[in-house]
Amino acid sequence: MKLELLFQSIIDNFAVCGNKVAVAVSGGIDSIVLLHLIINWTRKNNFPFPTALIVDHRLRPESQEEANFVSRYVKQLGVESFILNWERQSIAGNIQSQARKARYRLLTKWCTNNNIEYLFVAHHRDDQAETFLLRLERGSGIDGLSSMDYKSFSHGVCILRPLLDFSRGDIEKYAKFYQLKWVEDRSNQNVKYKRTLYRNLLNASDNQDILTQRICLSVLHMKRAVQALMYYTRLAFDNCVNIHDLGYIEIKLDEFYKIPEEIALRVFLYSIMVIGNKHYKPRYNNLTFIFKKILDKDCDINHTFSGCKIKKYEENILIIRESSKIAAVYVNLPDNKPIQWDNRFSCTILGSDKCQVTIAPLKKTQKIPESLRKYCCCSEVLYSLPIVHKDEKILTYPYMHHNTNDVAKYIISCTIRENLINHLLDEGMHSLQN
Repeated sequence: MKLELLFQSIIDNFAVCGNKVAVAVSGGIDSIVLLHLIINWTRKNNFPFPTALIVDHRLRPESQEEANFVSRYVKQLGVESFILNWERQSIAGNIQSQARKARYRLLTKWCTNNNIEYLFVAHHRDDQAETFLLRLERGSGIDGLSSMDYKSFSHGVCILRPLLDFSRGDIEKYAKFYQLKWVEDRSNQNVKYKRTLYRNLLNASDNQDILTQRICLSVLHMKRAVQALMYYTRLAFDNCVNIHDLGYIEIKLDEFYKIPEEIALRVFLYSIMVIGNKHYKPRYNNLTFIFKKILDKDCDINHTFSGCKIKKYEENILIIRESSKIAAVYVNLPDNKPIQWDNRFSCTILGSDKCQVTIAPLKKTQKIPESLRKYCCCSEVLYSLPIVHKDEKILTYPYMHHNTNDVAKYIISCTIRENLINHLLDEGMHSLQN
């Protein structure tokens, strides 16, 4: 079939290169077709067969029975499967949104635990058009309107969407040609969900296929615009931002005020995300409230937001990690391997004594060590550093002068620049994958 030939070309461009992959299989027609296509692709190239991951959200009485049916069916197709159950508490608010987040958490956690780098999901062109309309209603900017990417990352796992160029009609023809079996999710027909309303709107069009194609063309235009903005955002970081070895970001206001507002907002946003160790963008209204105060040159800035302390210090804006949000790391010594701490530092403790130590920030009740006070910065910076504690006493700390009698020597390096570069590159690249 034509769909198979196009799929082969698309998946070859993903450069998976024979790695073991997983496929998210809900049991619906889209994911069953995707799994069938990938099985044929792996068989043709003599690659390892994929693993099917089935998420049971337990939101409907029949969900467990459906998950078991899908598991049995994919076994007939020659594929191993695992059912992942959502152990949820009470749900308040947007059920579909929470279920989607839980689904990706379960899927990516399983992939990480099983050393699988690539997870395939079955979103197609009609899904893309529906996503665009949903985000348009919410007032999304061009990042949101660029909708879903062919390639993205979630919790360190590469998410691949090879069906984005294919319509629901293409997928149905393929399924019928190969006489595949699938389950129908009744919730997809429930008009209380906005996605169903927009699906029905597209179906009511005189020519749904052309309308969907044109919406997806707009999505492509948005992706190109985002790519251009990210290019200039990376340039602005070089001119406007200092990344300090003490684990914080300094925005130079004299340069910050010169750049276009959209670029300045992105510099501010990504600085917060990398210091606050966030994978998702914070709420737009809260972000722009602080941003507008920064643009008002006479305003004093002192806010806690998205895991960061944001304050005006002399003629600059400091983005500092909020110490109360930092998780302690427990280490059994001797262990001379680098330890990632708060996504800002790589820490190595050199020593031969056997003991357990904790890497955690100073408590507000603890005094700042004398040798750290020489650094001319505000105290919040020093209270966000990785301090090594043993039995609740300070054992060693960054830039401490060591002598031969010390129990352990401590080496740290700031990883913010590397993380920021990777984040900015990912954002720009994801906007125009095809």
